[in-house]
Amino acid sequence: MTLRHGRRGRWAWPTVEGSNDTVLFTARWKEAGRSLERRLVARIAPTGPSIFVHPRLDVEASVISALAKSTVPVPDLLIYETDLSILGAPLMVLGFVEGRAASDDPPFTATGWVVDLDAAARRTLAERGLEAIAAIHAFDWRTGGLASLDRSGDGRSPLRVVMDDIREFYDATSADLANPTVEAGLDWLEANWPETESEPVLTWGDARLGNLLYGEDLAVNAVLDWEMVTIGPRELDLGWWTFLLRHHTDGIGVPLPAGLPTSEESVTYYADLTGHHPTHFRFYEVLAGVRLSILTQRAASLLIDAGVLPPVHQCYWPTQPPTCYPNSLACSAPVATRQAP
Repeated sequence: MTLRHGRRGRWAWPTVEGSNDTVLFTARWKEAGRSLERRLVARIAPTGPSIFVHPRLDVEASVISALAKSTVPVPDLLIYETDLSILGAPLMVLGFVEGRAASDDPPFTATGWVVDLDAAARRTLAERGLEAIAAIHAFDWRTGGLASLDRSGDGRSPLRVVMDDIREFYDATSADLANPTVEAGLDWLEANWPETESEPVLTWGDARLGNLLYGEDLAVNAVLDWEMVTIGPRELDLGWWTFLLRHHTDGIGVPLPAGLPTSEESVTYYADLTGHHPTHFRFYEVLAGVRLSILTQRAASLLIDAGVLPPVHQCYWPTQPPTCYPNSLACSAPVATRQAP
């Protein structure tokens, strides 16, 4: 087998990695005397500092494999390999899926193909995404091979497991950079903890338009990026979905493009699809804001350590605090002071 048309000229890791490294390539081989080729995608676990402290490529592979037998559109998982002698890190090889995703940089709400659509098409875009989320939540994770994702028990509910993970991540990545906005948000979440939780479902974790590949007909061709997958209340995904859209509008001073639904409209559409009416939704949106702020702080710290940002840098969090949290939590963004190595 030979490889060609690699997106990179060589197999190399970036200085600072977001999550997994992604390489697009074409494989060519001979089979029964015939020359064959296929476009493929390699997802390679990070070998250096990355956003996520503990990479979960094995979990991603198991989820994609399980969902291949469902109505959730995912790429074909062809290989999951843990032999470090190949590329120095675990990797998986997926079939390439045609499609386009909503851009984060520049934001899809400000420029690009999403803005170029008419309002009706943008509404269709969002609704197809919510339908994909509903399909994920409908997957029977207990019988579908993903029961190991459920870490609840011993007095911990699925939501408490998620919260404990968030706190552990924050403590591990911000020991020298306290964030009063995040800490106020964590305190608010504990003080406003839901009395009840909805049934645990398979949650995507990073549920947003930018992690969907859309066809020309605006059908969802693939659901991508499962680093944050877990078992928990379905409101986790809905809160993340709506907050990330606010991040790309309120957070950057851009109005919501016509046709894209408000948070309330998204929740209503999901409820109509599933018959489940989300509860304690304000809590889950605040949870999403806190979590995104922690991830943003982690990214800024990595860039400071790598010398991309200066050692003293003003870190601005995803949105102004009043739009992230209740008004009582509003406070100024902290100054991130780090000494680059």
